[in-house]
Amino acid sequence: MGRLPAPSIIYFIVFIVPSIAAGLGVQQLPPMARVPARGSITLSCTFHSHNRTRTQVTWARGSWEAVVLDPAHPFYQGRLAQSQRDQQGRAEATVTLSELMERDSDLYHCYITYPQGEQAKGTGTTLTVLGRAVAEIPAGCKRALVPNLRASGQKPAGLRISQEPRSLRATAGENVTLSCTFQNRNGSRAKIIWLRGSGEDLELDSNHPFYRGRLHVSRMDEHRQGKATLTLAELQERDSGLYQCCIELDRGETGMGGGTELRVMGRHQSATGGRELCRDSGPLFYRAVISLALVVLFSLGIVLSLRPWKGVPVDPMVGAGSKVPPAPGQVSLI
Repeated sequence: MGRLPAPSIIYFIVFIVPSIAAGLGVQQLPPMARVPARGSITLSCTFHSHNRTRTQVTWARGSWEAVVLDPAHPFYQGRLAQSQRDQQGRAEATVTLSELMERDSDLYHCYITYPQGEQAKGTGTTLTVLGRAVAEIPAGCKRALVPNLRASGQKPAGLRISQEPRSLRATAGENVTLSCTFQNRNGSRAKIIWLRGSGEDLELDSNHPFYRGRLHVSRMDEHRQGKATLTLAELQERDSGLYQCCIELDRGETGMGGGTELRVMGRHQSATGGRELCRDSGPLFYRAVISLALVVLFSLGIVLSLRPWKGVPVDPMVGAGSKVPPAPGQVSLI
């Protein structure tokens, strides 16, 4: 009787061979990529193709469950472009992702479906999107971030920007909107960056766990009209700080707003910085008085109960020094 194959050979036949077969003839590049946020990347797959018009290419992401990349999806709208070309029996399909965000980090595959129904899969590209580097903030904005900006309120040279309001007070749980207006006569494309802090390059990121679902910025059509807004929802006391808009136009002009000093107070905190008294302080006062009176009465009762009695009570009808006569049916011993 023949010898059974080793477990490693069975694993190779069951798992490795189908994987190699799936990607046979499909070359996907690059196998791995690290790109900073706001950058772009192009993935490509080359494969045999004798009938380009009937060969379908699908791009998907996900290591366990594949999700098809849809250019019409709001998350990819305006950021995803696909192309396909054929040359001497070899076809190349590409997908370009621009304005990358950290949420774009994932494993990407191309799926090839041939006219005969056969399918093939690319080897995959592991994409890692890095956080936005401080060096990528326009130089004109970094020069404006000086420690005395809060006191002087001076605006940087270059693009003239008006930021409103200069200072703002709000209560935790409320929503606030900050706005910056600038001259954009030609309707140029504008890059808007909102920064927080004085002397610090801290960019507000809607994908950050602290701001997720709470931060909303204006649309591109508003930017072409010379207006940029930032809305912070469900404010927290930690949102207090200096907020500034940094605007860079396509034609090279850069400027920064004068800043908005935001102060978020607690729900029961007054504008003077103290805590407001509860509205039901009156009832609480009366409760305290009643409780104190009850304690005093209870203590007095205890003292009186422990006090010893002096003598025997005297019946005024009998008189002092006389004995109380026995009740009917009782026998006196004296």
